[in-house]
Amino acid sequence: MDRYPDKPLREERIIVTIPLESVSFRTDAIPRREMVAVFDAAATKKNIKAEKATSGSVGLDLETVLSVQAWVRKLGEPQHTWIDVHVFDEGDQLIRSETLPLNYIRAADDDGDVYGFEGGVYKGMGASPGSVWLAPDARKVQYRVYCESGGTVYSDGLLRQHDLPPDADLSGAAEPPSRRKRAVKPTT
Repeated sequence: MDRYPDKPLREERIIVTIPLESVSFRTDAIPRREMVAVFDAAATKKNIKAEKATSGSVGLDLETVLSVQAWVRKLGEPQHTWIDVHVFDEGDQLIRSETLPLNYIRAADDDGDVYGFEGGVYKGMGASPGSVWLAPDARKVQYRVYCESGGTVYSDGLLRQHDLPPDADLSGAAEPPSRRKRAVKPTT
């Protein structure tokens, strides 16, 4: 139930920007979603130092991680499957470009197989006691998926994009331990 039925709801608009240097569609590829299709994907930014932390360790080590799973029609051997990836900063400037292989995961129920990638696509800023390294703030990840067999390259034809939070949102995950309070000796 609306708390304020006489006030109209404010419509929120989300504006998605597509960078000028987006991942281009390979000119030799044939767009056919019945040959290759992504069914699960996510992009996140993690403080990998916090995930691997042992007691007493402090620091920040940001990494952008991409996870993609795609269904690929069985086309015969050899078969290659990959993604073309771009990472952009907050101003939509390209800061990394890479082609990464998708690895075989399992057979699918139909006439296909599942291939996937999960791993780091960009190493961001970080700090540990005595050192700091700076890097542009990754804010978008784009990719296109492809498969090839017998010299023919297929794609689903889609450009996928995931927005990422700013580094500042994650920097609190590795805050240094609070300063120890000095014990005050009572005066007698």
